[in-house]
Amino acid sequence: MLVSIITVYYNRVNQVKESIQSLLDQTYANTEIILVDDGSTDGTLQALEAFQDPRIRLISHSNRGFTRSVIEAVKQSRGEVVAIHGSGDISFPQRIEEQVKVLQSRPDVGVVGCIVENVNKVTNTTTIYNKYKQGIKGIDQLLQNNFYTHGEVMFRRDAYEQAGGYRELFKFTQDYDLWLRMGLVTEFALVEKLLYRRYTLPDGVSGSVEKMMVQQYLAELGRQCAELRIREGRDLIDRYGVHALFFLKRSKRLALKLFNLGVSAIVNERDMDKAKRLVQLSLEQNWTARGSVLSGLLAVLTRFEGGKKAMLSMLLLLRQVKKKVEKAA
Repeated sequence: MLVSIITVYYNRVNQVKESIQSLLDQTYANTEIILVDDGSTDGTLQALEAFQDPRIRLISHSNRGFTRSVIEAVKQSRGEVVAIHGSGDISFPQRIEEQVKVLQSRPDVGVVGCIVENVNKVTNTTTIYNKYKQGIKGIDQLLQNNFYTHGEVMFRRDAYEQAGGYRELFKFTQDYDLWLRMGLVTEFALVEKLLYRRYTLPDGVSGSVEKMMVQQYLAELGRQCAELRIREGRDLIDRYGVHALFFLKRSKRLALKLFNLGVSAIVNERDMDKAKRLVQLSLEQNWTARGSVLSGLLAVLTRFEGGKKAMLSMLLLLRQVKKKVEKAA
């Protein structure tokens, strides 16, 4: 079984060497490694070109964005199975071998992940990402939350094509939209071993309110599209194309996710401006029983001026409000 490993780079010259070497060090031998440089200007292309190995194919083009780049890479790949690898991340030596074993032993499974170590360079924290729940149908879990990180995943080409592949509209959460559609045609699995290390960097989504906002709205679009497909066989993008976001319904689910991001902005980053913007977006999505709670919190955030004692009081208030909001959801 040939596995096509795909990794897309844009201006991450310092995250090339160790990351690509981790792909060359895989215990599973039958691989092709497709390196994509998406118009980098910082020497990333030259760093990728330094790797000379018969398994490697290098694709270089002007900047198109991640989604268009990965779509093209999948088209050019030859494997019956595709493994994604995030730029700068580390695939532990047995990752590909262990995931292939699952696909070989379970023909009903089209997508497989693994346990992930998430190293967050923004908050200087390390956590273990393991949200997949055995025994619960994948699509039912996905409609609530994405249980995979993108770079850990391996999928069958035929399931990818049957689901329609990545969609260019999704600048962010392109993986989540794909899993939601794949959940209608195949099953999911998880190798319950730590096989992947993911890095969250300051230039990523979490470093920008605008990127976080777009990410959450696109994730909700993916969920609403999946729900429509289940009911009617077509979704908002099938009907309205690039204008689909204009037809997105207001969502309690999205409101809560935006609010939780606002809480995280204070608790983990001490960023009051980011918190205010995210809570405001949450209010715009859903004015219900918890609307007055969120409105009060927004007023407090607006008047907040800092200081250690005030910060401690704010953190206590946030924990109390978060419980009330989740109860009202």
